Amino acid sequence: MTKRKNLIEKLGVYIECKEQIAPLAARILATLILTGKQGTTFETLVCELGASKSTISTHLTTLQAAQRITYYTKTGDRKKYFILIPDAMIHSMTVMLKNWNSEKNLHLEIMEYKKEINESLSKDSDEIFDLEFHTDYLEFLEQASASIEKLKMKLTEKHTNN
Repeated sequence: MTKRKNLIEKLGVYIECKEQIAPLAARILATLILTGKQGTTFETLVCELGASKSTISTHLTTLQAAQRITYYTKTGDRKKYFILIPDAMIHSMTVMLKNWNSEKNLHLEIMEYKKEINESLSKDSDEIFDLEFHTDYLEFLEQASASIEKLKMKLTEKHTNN
């Protein structure tokens, strides 16, 4: 197996698990990630992924409907060249940040509840909650969110300038 095929398979498995999508759809995305801006044709996907035309077609339609991929055509060429939606990574980061923010708020609520319980207990009680995990996890979420936000801004600027 070539290095490209191995990487498509490895990345495909990762995308399949992470995004809970069909194995072939994940491998189509992996192929498009490794192909870049020039895109790839329907015929190339059929050959490279070894799937039937109808199966590839079904997954391309699904990925387009989910706004994960799009296509362009070239003058004088009847083929469609499939590519990733240019701002898909930015959208993915926005969703990630939203989820992390929800998680942060939930941890803050849990931590507040545990503090109230701790205040009602005697200092030497075995039932006192240890809040260190929540504090450390909230700090991690803050740092990770700041890093993703910085990367998202950089990608947004780059996308806007192109």
